[in-house]
Amino acid sequence: MKMKILMQAGLLILLTAGMYFKVEGGNDRTSPRLVGMARANTAVAWGVDAAGINPALLSVNRWSSVEVNILRAGFLFGSNFMDSDLYSTYFTGVDDPVTEERVAKHLTPDDKNKILNSFPNGTGKINTDAQVAWFGAAVRTNMYGAVAFTVSDRFSMNFTMPNDYMRLLLEGFSEFGSMYDFSGTDAQSWWIREYSFSYATPKFRDIGFLQWITFGVGLKRVSGYVYFGTESYEGYISNEDLDGGFVLSGSVNMNVRRASANFIHDPDAYEFSPVGDPAGSGWGFDAGIAAGITENIIAGLSITDIGSIRWTENTYGTTADASVEIDDIFSEEQRDSLENAYTGTDETIAPFSTSMPAAIRAGISWQKSNNLLIAADYTQGLNTMPANTTTPRFAVGVEWKLIRYLPLRSGMSVGGYAGFAWSLGFGLHIGFFNIEVATENIGLLLYPNKTKHASVTVGTNFRF
Repeated sequence: MKMKILMQAGLLILLTAGMYFKVEGGNDRTSPRLVGMARANTAVAWGVDAAGINPALLSVNRWSSVEVNILRAGFLFGSNFMDSDLYSTYFTGVDDPVTEERVAKHLTPDDKNKILNSFPNGTGKINTDAQVAWFGAAVRTNMYGAVAFTVSDRFSMNFTMPNDYMRLLLEGFSEFGSMYDFSGTDAQSWWIREYSFSYATPKFRDIGFLQWITFGVGLKRVSGYVYFGTESYEGYISNEDLDGGFVLSGSVNMNVRRASANFIHDPDAYEFSPVGDPAGSGWGFDAGIAAGITENIIAGLSITDIGSIRWTENTYGTTADASVEIDDIFSEEQRDSLENAYTGTDETIAPFSTSMPAAIRAGISWQKSNNLLIAADYTQGLNTMPANTTTPRFAVGVEWKLIRYLPLRSGMSVGGYAGFAWSLGFGLHIGFFNIEVATENIGLLLYPNKTKHASVTVGTNFRF
């Protein structure tokens, strides 16, 4: 049973980290245009992009009345504590001058301190967000408003780890005694699919000091295929020299929940289904407002992903609440007690619910000229569900059409789980067909040894 748990958790993490073609529709990571503008999007997400960001903008589309998107994908992977230069310097070995073979590098105390100090405030975070919008369509009318429909998948993971894990690997147990605290360890990961329908009212004009105003709502039916989440985790392990003997002690208190669809939980019993029966389902809700301050300035405000997912299939919990002490490392009984304490007890649990990654968004845009659009945005996550964070994010982006059919985009953002990021993207518009590409971190190309995040988004659309 424990091996199955590890295999399921490992499968989810590998898929999350490596498969960029699974994702959530109507989200800014699947839009190369918005990613290129650093996702400063709440007042510039026209057309299908408005779904899941600010549905009110469906009525503000400045391009066309009908838009269709097919297979757009976005991927981001990164951490806040280790760049490729640090990894290659200390963890890939060195050339032996005699044998010319690759051998392990001997780490000095200074080397170890550099590694440990790379964890901001002693905590490391790894985040992955991989999304695919399989299909999206939007239709706008001046009289009745606008509607949009999208279908999308998303693999996301947030992982938080104290640097004491690394310190234990680097320093081990000192003969003078040592203690490693793992409290605060947290993992949240899932694979979900969304079917969303959004509507925006027509523009209501001459409303007080506003030139126009419009309102939008979005409703999402969510299918969840895998979930793995830490509810709580506190634990430590220490050693001390007691009466001339070596004593190892530790304590752990944890609660982990997970759920998985039948075709993942037991692949041998899987029966083919075009969409696969989910492990859970739920509803999500978006609401937004957009207003024309002047002819060229638009303000937007939205709240997205209000709702929850109810997980009902193959629901399991792993709990542990134990303290152990070992004074004889050769005792099999004592070693087993340590292992059992940290692996916990696994059992079937009742169905449970998790929140959607809710967020509040506010933004403003200025169409300075026909060729230049400038936007600023603020995003505040309301929880720490996968791909979400309560750390505020600020972004500024521009779209420049020096050549009409080749728009260039760039922007900068601070906060969120990526920290500082410099984005870049471009599109190629050929008649009613567009192809676009962007990255949220141009630093990967400019200084690859120092960057901590990798991002790419590609997509096509048809506008009529």
